[in-house]
Amino acid sequence: MGQIAGEAAPFDDNPGLRKALDQLERLTSVLRKPDAPPRTQDPANPVHALQATTEAAFAAPPASPEAEPAAAAPSRRAKPATTPAPTLLSMKQASAMTTLSVSSIKRMMAAGTFPKPVRLGESRIAFVDTEIHAWVRARIAERG
Repeated sequence: MGQIAGEAAPFDDNPGLRKALDQLERLTSVLRKPDAPPRTQDPANPVHALQATTEAAFAAPPASPEAEPAAAAPSRRAKPATTPAPTLLSMKQASAMTTLSVSSIKRMMAAGTFPKPVRLGESRIAFVDTEIHAWVRARIAERG
């Protein structure tokens, strides 16, 4: 804390920081090269596993078995989603969107009068933006 900026060690002298920056560079290099050939997916790599899981979750559902020709080879990559992925909103974002306080949203959730949240972890929830928009539109329609 008491170091002067001129005395700070350069990046090369900090192996942990250098390793983190190198890893960040490898991860973001894929984003900067959209025309690069597809890389092989390593299932042991957590980033690749998450990407494959996400692609599979939002892939279009397969057509009925009768509609698919039997000679078609199965695709190795997940098909792109035909509908946009849902956007999740934090409690604060939902509060800002509805102009309700967080405590009011929690009260309404307990009463069952607010859209159900998506549980992301033990202490983390989010709301689907389209459901919040629909709820707001319903409140506007009720004022009639």
